[in-house]
Amino acid sequence: MVLRRPRVFEAAALVAIGLGVIVDAVSSVTHALPHPLVRYAALVLVCLGVTASRRYPWPGLATTLAGPLLAALLGADPLPTWTFTIFATFVVTLRGVPALPAGLVTGVADYAAIAIHAAAGGWDDIGSIAVAFALAAAATGSAIRGHHRYWDELRKRTQDAVATREAEAERRVAEERVRIARDLHDVLGHEVALVSMHLGAAEVHLPEGAQAARADLAAARAGVQAVLRETQQVLAALRVSGDDPGTAPAADYGRITELVESARAAGLDVDAAVDTAPAGLPHTVGTAAYRIVQEALTNAQRHGDGTVSLRVAAEPGAVTIEAVNVSAPREAPSRRGYGLVGMRERAASVGGRLEVREEGQLFWIRAVLDLGAEGVR
Repeated sequence: MVLRRPRVFEAAALVAIGLGVIVDAVSSVTHALPHPLVRYAALVLVCLGVTASRRYPWPGLATTLAGPLLAALLGADPLPTWTFTIFATFVVTLRGVPALPAGLVTGVADYAAIAIHAAAGGWDDIGSIAVAFALAAAATGSAIRGHHRYWDELRKRTQDAVATREAEAERRVAEERVRIARDLHDVLGHEVALVSMHLGAAEVHLPEGAQAARADLAAARAGVQAVLRETQQVLAALRVSGDDPGTAPAADYGRITELVESARAAGLDVDAAVDTAPAGLPHTVGTAAYRIVQEALTNAQRHGDGTVSLRVAAEPGAVTIEAVNVSAPREAPSRRGYGLVGMRERAASVGGRLEVREEGQLFWIRAVLDLGAEGVR
């Protein structure tokens, strides 16, 4: 849009001044106008003032206004030069000079030059036109500058909003990955500890004379204990870097009903059907199911109308989670996506998948977590 490019208007005004100065200088010679030297001196003042106004706006404008005053005082017609001051006022206000002072100063100076030339002591018709043009030029320059600054600020805010949104998305993904890693390490630490206990029991139950087997078991226990220590060190680091307190209860399938009750206590109307935790459910799958349900309820509370239907089914070979809620009318689609990224990460961490779809105002989430070789027995 042209209004967003004030330099185009500035260049056009400067070109108009330049062409006008050239035409007036040539006309003074070709038409043998009176007082040619005075007219040239006035044109020189205009050119100097316009040039100086780029760095020194007020002194430059004052020098430009001296042109028509000089011409009028020395008997020359100030009409050409006061016309150039209108363009000069437009340029300086376009560059940031306050419109009202610039317009008033230009109008008074031009009116004085015209009044002196016309030898009129009262209000002059052409002088009133000069004042009106000066104020209009100043207002126009200021308005274009304000419009440009508005769009420039809007563009910067849009860029900042996009950058902030991308940073927020990256932060949420990083936090979710830390939580996934923390939960996996919780599970692994538990399982490794059990393996170490079973190895110790097997060593105790060995018969006399099985020294080779005992040595192998001792080496295996030492290796498992080293893995356990490293796992606990990594787990401690993850707890420090994450945003959840280390004393928070572990995420588990059996605690999904607690999540539902917490959501209801927070004011969410939850229609829930949660199957009992099946025997032999892998810890990783139970943790993923808990986190996905947690995020689904959070999304429904933030972006929905306050109701959600939840179904968690322990089917043969898979755990299926379905959540349906009505989107709030004020919710903008572009505001969604952070929680969905985390749920996809959760499902993928156990080899599952997440499906999301919208039907009118209904928002559906369906996660299928495969039990794999460690399925329910």
